[in-house]
Amino acid sequence: MSSTTLEALPSSDPADVVRARERRRRLGFAAFAVLAVVAVLLWHEIPSWLDIHVQSWMQDRYKWTVYNRETSPVFTWFLNPASDLLTWSVDKVHWVLSTLRWPGVVVLGGVIGWRTGGVRAGVAACAALLGVGIVSDWALAMLTLSIMTVAVVIALVIGVPLGILTSRSDRAEKIVRIILDTAQVMPAFVYFSPLQVAFGLQVPPAVMATVVYALPPAVRLTNLGLRQVPVVANEVGVSFGATEWQRLVKVQLPMARRSILLGLNQVIMMAFAIVVLASLLGTGDLGQSVLSALQKQEVGKAMAAGLGIVLLAVALDRMTTGQRTAALTIDRRVVVAAGLGAVVLAAVVAKVVELTVFPESLRWDISGSVDSAVGWVQDNLRRDVPIIGGTQSISDFLVIRILDPIKELLLWLPWLLVVVLFAFIGWLSKGWRLAGTVAVCLLLIGVLGGIPGGTGTVPMWDLAMDTLSQVLVAIVISVLIALPLGILAGRSDRVDAALRPFLDIAQVLPQFVYLLPVVFLFSVGRAAGVVACVIYAVPPCIRLTALGMREVPWAPREAAISFGATRRQEMRMVQLPLARRAILLGINQTLMMVLATVIIAALVGAGALGLVAYEATAKPLIKLGQGVGGGVSIVLLAIMLDRITQAWGRDTTSPQGGKQ
Repeated sequence: MSSTTLEALPSSDPADVVRARERRRRLGFAAFAVLAVVAVLLWHEIPSWLDIHVQSWMQDRYKWTVYNRETSPVFTWFLNPASDLLTWSVDKVHWVLSTLRWPGVVVLGGVIGWRTGGVRAGVAACAALLGVGIVSDWALAMLTLSIMTVAVVIALVIGVPLGILTSRSDRAEKIVRIILDTAQVMPAFVYFSPLQVAFGLQVPPAVMATVVYALPPAVRLTNLGLRQVPVVANEVGVSFGATEWQRLVKVQLPMARRSILLGLNQVIMMAFAIVVLASLLGTGDLGQSVLSALQKQEVGKAMAAGLGIVLLAVALDRMTTGQRTAALTIDRRVVVAAGLGAVVLAAVVAKVVELTVFPESLRWDISGSVDSAVGWVQDNLRRDVPIIGGTQSISDFLVIRILDPIKELLLWLPWLLVVVLFAFIGWLSKGWRLAGTVAVCLLLIGVLGGIPGGTGTVPMWDLAMDTLSQVLVAIVISVLIALPLGILAGRSDRVDAALRPFLDIAQVLPQFVYLLPVVFLFSVGRAAGVVACVIYAVPPCIRLTALGMREVPWAPREAAISFGATRRQEMRMVQLPLARRAILLGINQTLMMVLATVIIAALVGAGALGLVAYEATAKPLIKLGQGVGGGVSIVLLAIMLDRITQAWGRDTTSPQGGKQ
């Protein structure tokens, strides 16, 4: 080999590696210092000529769809038949539930719960379904269940195959991930109007809105479960001559079952969480009851209908995610036949004794008690709590000491300097590619124009910085609450069982239901919006942190214990590092939930981008373009924050020490 070739080979001297790394770091710091100076010297405000007129273009497209819905082949050949199919599916599911009557539905839930999770799960499913009839309207609940069943099935039919695809291709994962991020954080109000135009009124657009909102967890958790299958298991399948399809069906999917079932659980939770928003499309179900009661400020009635939605979600949760502790000793066909026989018998008996309508004697009106409790909380906890001074003091502290300073700082800095600073964080996290992604996201927000305000046009950038300040605070609070609870739940079955009902309620109780109590406690404003975001965003992080802790193999934990590690050392040095991927996915989901709740927070005074998106629903012919601009801004913020937080959990240096 020639001396020239030898000189071209990279040096393995550690000192050379360190010096090369330091040169790259100094070059990066110098480049961003220059960019920061340039950003300060250039425009402090966003020039009007940077507006690319996305809002007006979207407004024109929307008007075209309104005027051509009955004549365009896109509608007559595809969208209208799809709408009819969705309506037919919901009608058939509702017909089955109505035919079974309430005793048959309760027994069906118990049989499925017993078959999938044992006696305890079956009893819990029966109790939850009975609770639906006790506290809310059974007939409306069955309509809600029909819509949610069809939406969940569609989400799984699409989501699980996509999860399998993304688990086998990093490129497919990157592409699908962008789509999922957009679907999950795009405010629902933004796509309600296009869905109405595409699918008509009432049930079809509500089903599709639920599918769009609930699909991401099915894809993400299927992907996560398949990627966590040990390499050894795949190698064993190959050594026995299994084909790729056989390895998938007989090895990978069974070993990823727990993660996939958690994905099903999250799909159900998210589907029921959006049921009230979907009722704005005219579904006429329990969600409509919640919305109608809240419009009249009847918190008790809204809570009763909302609790019915929660109990429906809990029943489906127990039916679909139970874990049997022992295998059935009876033939599976006998079990299925016995279960179907019990359901048919219950339906026949209900028809004979005329139990079609849920008995009024079993109903319990909780609205009066809830109204009294809300009044007491408002009178006694808002101001007169020792030491902390009440929830009003917490609200004032959040706004004055935290939210306002962050917002004012982001608006005081030149907008290009903010772009450079966040790009610098991206570079520190994972290198130049992430820095470019962050910069592009923020620059796109800057060219989306503005909206008319009281004193002129308000740039979309200013609204985005207001939203960003609220999101950052909500994420930090959520993670500080969720991580310790998730770790405890992952190491203790008792803690996990105690937390699970509260997580179910927090995640599926429609946000509209707890908005009024939040307002009563914290008053209208951004603090109330942050609290609402935290309540909704904490559960996924707790669940996924606990899942990651429990999925850590016993072998490395046992090895650490055998070397004398304490329980705390074993958790800190073994469990947490090995569970990092699941924990980061939990933080990612928390981020998504916060951004998805921003629009709901706007209804209690949070304002900013959420309010822009909400107003577009009320007047789509006038403000849809503004709503799309606000929704796109939220998505861009989500992509930026998601990429940065996910990069923190990965190695940012190559084996040679350079940026990847």
